[in-house]
Amino acid sequence: MRKQETGRMPSSPEPGIANQASPVWLTLVCAAAVVGLTLLLDSIRWTSATYDEVAYLRVAARWWRTGEQSEITRMGSPLTFWRLQQAPVLWTLDRLGRRELIDDPIGHQQELLPLVRAGALWIWLAALLLCARWSRRLYGPRAMALAAWLFALSPNLIAHGGLATMELPLLACTTGMLFLFWTFLDTGRWRWFWASAGMGGLAFSCKFTTVLFPPILAVIWWLDGWRRGGRGSLFRVTRQVTLGMAVYVLVLLLADFTITGFAVLPPSRSTGDHPTIKAKFGGELAGWIARLYETPVPQDWVGLATQAHHQMSGGSSYLLGERRMTGWRYYYFVALAVKVPLTFWLLLAARAALAWRRDKTGQPRDDLLPLAIGLFLAVTAIGSARNYGLRYLLPLAPLAIIWISRMAEDVTERPGILPAWPAWLIGLGLAGQALAVAAVHPFELTYFNVLAGGPLGGRHILSDSNLDWGQGLKGLARLQCAEPEFRNLTLYYFGDTDPACYGVEGTAHIVNAVDDQSRLPGIQTVTTCYLAVSASLQWGPWGPPGFFRKLDSIAPFRMTDDTTIAIYRTADLRRAGFTHPTSIKVASAREPILQSIGHLGNAPNHGLGIQAGCGFHGQVLDDHEVLLAAECSDRGDR
Repeated sequence: MRKQETGRMPSSPEPGIANQASPVWLTLVCAAAVVGLTLLLDSIRWTSATYDEVAYLRVAARWWRTGEQSEITRMGSPLTFWRLQQAPVLWTLDRLGRRELIDDPIGHQQELLPLVRAGALWIWLAALLLCARWSRRLYGPRAMALAAWLFALSPNLIAHGGLATMELPLLACTTGMLFLFWTFLDTGRWRWFWASAGMGGLAFSCKFTTVLFPPILAVIWWLDGWRRGGRGSLFRVTRQVTLGMAVYVLVLLLADFTITGFAVLPPSRSTGDHPTIKAKFGGELAGWIARLYETPVPQDWVGLATQAHHQMSGGSSYLLGERRMTGWRYYYFVALAVKVPLTFWLLLAARAALAWRRDKTGQPRDDLLPLAIGLFLAVTAIGSARNYGLRYLLPLAPLAIIWISRMAEDVTERPGILPAWPAWLIGLGLAGQALAVAAVHPFELTYFNVLAGGPLGGRHILSDSNLDWGQGLKGLARLQCAEPEFRNLTLYYFGDTDPACYGVEGTAHIVNAVDDQSRLPGIQTVTTCYLAVSASLQWGPWGPPGFFRKLDSIAPFRMTDDTTIAIYRTADLRRAGFTHPTSIKVASAREPILQSIGHLGNAPNHGLGIQAGCGFHGQVLDDHEVLLAAECSDRGDR
């Protein structure tokens, strides 16, 4: 095909000191990678499993042993991200004779999960290097070094880079997909076009969010061709883009089918009679549709259909103290405002000012990257009915970082403060990123900027994977180990794993996003000394409506070190009139019961039930004093 000349952005920097000192900038990239990996390796050991990480461990172990993988598709998730993350680790464990970790991944999750997280860090490194390489191609080596450091010091990328979830595999693959497409636009060589489509297939098999990118790339390609050819070429450019992107999507789907090993699965879980289809369509048409429903198709297509059904059905979401099943169109803009460091916004504003100045002086514009970001934000704002976290926007992070990195090439060698203002802003921006990480490390998942009031203020704004994704069990276990009094505790935990797997003691009520919680015991039934509640239950969308509202007026007695679990003294709750115990333990003879029974409720007959092994039992009413004989207390009575 004929080589295409595009209205290109500057693909290589002008000659100068930056190019002559390339080893310096490469060294800075390597240093950024080392710093980022060090932060990640330190952070992964501090947190327990986030939501679904345990399910991914179970799915991967079963696949490794039996080849069965349909469960993950029925969940609405793709087939490849967990293989990329876990297969090298599982292979190594088998070779080292640690088969028991794979045979019982849930029971050994405290040991297995950190290994899987560490083994998947190569994906974060690949994403950083792709980001740096793309910035180098567009702008130059200075920009490459800045992009690497902005990536390495991003609290949100560190937060998800250390998890065995689909976010970083998606980010790495979409970065490669877009980089290859930009290279196609820049060079006009179709091999980069096909390579981008192939990388898109890998991205699609990591997370189905990839389906948003082909339409965005079509707009970018069309605008680039229209600028190059002028208004007279409108029809030709439109036809080329339409046909080209149709083939692009076809190649993407074929690549996905190949990457997944040509795995197929019928959309239907069962065969035979389908009453719903028969009632809706009736006759021969129902039979034809039923057969189609039972026909195996590429397995990731079934997962995509399941995920689309979930999206259309909505999901419990939380924003600014309000819960909804359909989300908010402005949710992601609020999330960006409070979860991104303020100095990054300063760099973004400065970069926009520089772009405007270059445009006014007749220099080429490089607005395609921010255009792609804007289109993605528009689609997610309009189309998403499930607002679960900033993580859905993470594929945009490399685009924003690369666009900002152009500022490094604007740093002038001329003396004076004013001409060098981009350098001052870059230094301030990097310092702000470093301070943001330092303020929250090793719990980057809970990061909120100072505008939001940090993690404690952030719980009034966002929840779920923005703050508490179930990762706080190790923090609670550390607290119980250091201060054994907190073992006498009742925990309401948001997650999908047993707190006992991480050494948490006490009574645990596990609340996930699926099960019916109508029979969840109320906080008035708590008889332990302490009550602990996950933030995503108290402030987020997952607890029963109004279930923990009474706690809003009581200050937590303690917080876990990652601030995801608040701990209350039940004595404080009783004084506030929210609980009344059914029994109390007496440790020694003549020990008075310190609680004032009159504070336990409004009804005058509220009292405290007491039973002693010596035969005493009964109910004590308001302000009564009970003194037990020594023979009763010596037998460990209640």
